[in-house]
Amino acid sequence: MNHTSKVFHASRGSAGAAREAGIKHHAQRFLRRVAGDLRLRTGEHEIVTEPAERGRGCRVTLRTTRLMLEVADAPERSSMAVSFRTRRGRKDLSGGGDNAVSQEQLASRAGYEAFLGALRLTNGLDSERR
Repeated sequence: MNHTSKVFHASRGSAGAAREAGIKHHAQRFLRRVAGDLRLRTGEHEIVTEPAERGRGCRVTLRTTRLMLEVADAPERSSMAVSFRTRRGRKDLSGGGDNAVSQEQLASRAGYEAFLGALRLTNGLDSERR
């Protein structure tokens, strides 16, 4: 559990605003860490939080002009879902197909580094910023 955040192991049993606030907080921390590990500058990315709606849990998204990395909670899931997809500019919110990331991959150092490599490739980051 070296590289995973508390968001992936949070209890889904409690309901309400406190649970959603905790999930948002931990998801934002995780995404800020990923942005830092990718060495994204402040103006190159944004972290957007979408509140839970009926039948859909809250979502926190790291967005660049070419990439969307999403941490999503859903009432029917027993854990958080992490996925990323490509984008064509800031107005494209649908992007390509979702690439799911397993919690097991994020739990190991090698898996996390492979995950960052995939994000670099998707975002088109050059190797000099590694």
